[in-house]
Amino acid sequence: MLSILPRAASKSSFMKKPKVIIYDNDGMIIHGGRFSDQYSKEFGVDLTTMMPFFDGPFKKCLTGKADLREELAQVVEIWKWKGTVDELMQYWFAVGNVLYEDVYASIAKLKKQGLVVCVATNQEKYRNQYLVRKYSYSKVFDEIFCSASLGVYKHSLEGLEKIYQRIKEKYNIFEKGEIMYWDDRDENIQNSNKAGFNGQQYKDYQSFRAVLLNYGYQV
Repeated sequence: MLSILPRAASKSSFMKKPKVIIYDNDGMIIHGGRFSDQYSKEFGVDLTTMMPFFDGPFKKCLTGKADLREELAQVVEIWKWKGTVDELMQYWFAVGNVLYEDVYASIAKLKKQGLVVCVATNQEKYRNQYLVRKYSYSKVFDEIFCSASLGVYKHSLEGLEKIYQRIKEKYNIFEKGEIMYWDDRDENIQNSNKAGFNGQQYKDYQSFRAVLLNYGYQV
């Protein structure tokens, strides 16, 4: 039977057994529809009315340069929202957070096998806090890398370097090839490989399990 080789096995540094695994959040741990699509459908607000917010102020929120609560206060009337800003945020955060049970269960399993287990996510601070509370991220993960805290997108070269520096300083892991970085977006994986990480594109649980098994980890 042919063995299932890791995605980047052709690069010698990526053949090292991982000491750190970084999970993606949306699309790997949780899934569901987009807030803007659901809101548009439910409240009859055209997406073209909403997009200027997501193309502008929201991007600043994702990197901690603006506050979501303050920015939403500027658009609640345009979006025809009848409640408070906090209620709008609660509605928003309840969308698209269905848990992939098998992936979530793998976190604790890999942690028990000695891996430093992290999550990296492009989130503004309030949704990140919501997810941390809802899914006990601060208990199940060793590290939570959130773009709002990093000040840059997690998949940018600057963001990846910040992640590496934190891991190096706290866990004495100096080789980037020992950091396995998962993401469901190919462009993010390309960046992680450029940064020297062992980038792996998440497609489904079975292929995820197979890659880890190839390195000697059971999930």
